Amino acid sequence: MSIVVEAASLSHVERRLGSMKEKAPKVLKMAVNDTAKKARSSLAKEAKKKYVVKVSGFKSVMGIKPATNNNPEAVIHASGKKIPLAKFSYKDGELGTGEYFNPTLHRYQTGAGGIGATGKILKGTRFKPSSSARLKWFVAKMQSGHIGIFSRNEGMKRGQKGEVSEKMGASIPEMIGNEKQVYGVVEPHIQDDLKEAVNRHVMRALRGEI
Repeated sequence: MSIVVEAASLSHVERRLGSMKEKAPKVLKMAVNDTAKKARSSLAKEAKKKYVVKVSGFKSVMGIKPATNNNPEAVIHASGKKIPLAKFSYKDGELGTGEYFNPTLHRYQTGAGGIGATGKILKGTRFKPSSSARLKWFVAKMQSGHIGIFSRNEGMKRGQKGEVSEKMGASIPEMIGNEKQVYGVVEPHIQDDLKEAVNRHVMRALRGEI
């Protein structure tokens, strides 16, 4: 995921600087880079407000390719894998009275027919259960100590070990890039922040501070 912060026209800043117009590229570079840093912080803050994820490091996975004197454009880019659903928010299921195959213990045991585990990633939303009545989600603790929400795969027969898959939530880039919940909230403010930064650095240039 990438977000571009692009400066206003060079000629506009040159006109404002008048006889100091040679400082225009530096003014634009500084304004764009300040805006990109502020946007990164705002995106991280908004994501933490909207998602129930129990992880840190939003800003650490968002790098910034800074603007230069020759290219007044900064790019915020983020990368990262999906985060396990159990790192967001979940509820354990309730055991039923029927028999089911436990893929963690590799044997059948009583408990089928109950309510599967549920999870959610956004604050203010309902917990989302498995869409399959037969393949309910379950919570298990791995030997490594990791607690996750899992489901067994289709096609398993009685006595088979089979395979299980862990339920995943969203990645940090997906959360940050969410048009409705995060990016769409922050984006309208980026241009206003950029105008403010340009004004601030133009005044600094006119005062001889840069």
